[in-house]
Amino acid sequence: MLCIKLKSFDRACGPTTGGVSRIWIFDREDFNFTQAATDANGDKPVYTAVALRAGATADDGALMFPIKFEAKEAEYKYAQSRKGSSVKYEHSLEFLLPDLGHFITQWNEKVDAASVCCGIGLIVELNSGKIIVLGEKYVNAAPITDWKIEQNGSSGTSGKLYDDVNGQTTALKGDYKRGAYEYSGGVAAIVALETVEVDPG
Repeated sequence: MLCIKLKSFDRACGPTTGGVSRIWIFDREDFNFTQAATDANGDKPVYTAVALRAGATADDGALMFPIKFEAKEAEYKYAQSRKGSSVKYEHSLEFLLPDLGHFITQWNEKVDAASVCCGIGLIVELNSGKIIVLGEKYVNAAPITDWKIEQNGSSGTSGKLYDDVNGQTTALKGDYKRGAYEYSGGVAAIVALETVEVDPG
């Protein structure tokens, strides 16, 4: 009996594009991602849609909060490791929030509280156009194996000279049993969710 069936990795020859274009942070309880059934190879396809869950609410009517980070100062990374039959993926998103001050203090307080209570969700648009989902909780209206993204390892500096970097390198990290899934529903759908208002009814 065959123990493993691998799908070949194949792509057209050409350059690749690095870097992060945009980032959104969201409440994991607010959204459901749609994913089709596994394909003929047993592979799980990308997420095709995202929608608000019943009763979803957020401050100021915003549900996807865009993060304004310093250009060219964001990077998504992951590392895979194993112990025996157990596999772990360590995910990390780092970006620079410029200008130390009260804004960053408030940011840290809110994200730290969310990290402890429920974790956070992230949407990361790469410069290549691909959109990656991290920290999602609901897929096809059912909770998936729980994983949390939380703030861990952030650090800041004023710099010593006028032209030194002044800001916080924000580190959001999470562990899971797999790599991140991609979202194919288009960035316009994510942007539209920034301004949707939910009637608390």
